[in-house]
Amino acid sequence: MILQWHSIRRINPARHGRLAGGYTLIELLLIVVIMGIVAVSAIPVMGQSIQARQGASRDEAVRLFEYARGRAIAGGIPSGVFVDVNNSTLRLVTLDDDESIINMLDPIDGGIKQTALSIEYAGVSISSFVNGDGTSGSGTVWFDFRAEPHTRNEITGVFDALFAQNATVTLSTGTLIVVHANTGFVEDR
Repeated sequence: MILQWHSIRRINPARHGRLAGGYTLIELLLIVVIMGIVAVSAIPVMGQSIQARQGASRDEAVRLFEYARGRAIAGGIPSGVFVDVNNSTLRLVTLDDDESIINMLDPIDGGIKQTALSIEYAGVSISSFVNGDGTSGSGTVWFDFRAEPHTRNEITGVFDALFAQNATVTLSTGTLIVVHANTGFVEDR
């Protein structure tokens, strides 16, 4: 019996470490501190990401209006941007030989040249659009070879009138994109 007693080993947790796979209070506190540091450093980065997305959506909208304006000047064929408030899309359009409205195609992929703001820039949408003739909702801003913005019949493509006022597109970010009535100059505010 004495032999049996000596063959059973007693393990002293203080000398040999933990018996079970748990964490000490100090280890848990260290993990909480590290997670707090990571969280605090991530907050400014997330803010910068939101600002970058908002800025990129604004730049893309302005770029499309300027592209349509430049194409009309260079090619002598009216070009425009169709603003779809319901779907938050901006689509480039032009006229074919019969003066019917057609979508501009991207020369690289052959697809329609459009930007879906709410899809490409999460959290960004078109809040409102007021055209140069005072109408609101969806519509098209057209440019001619002199860069003069005007309206056309949305079905036939026939010229209606030069802008009587500036056209404005308001994004959900608070950005206002303005197409000036007399010059066709595009700016964001």
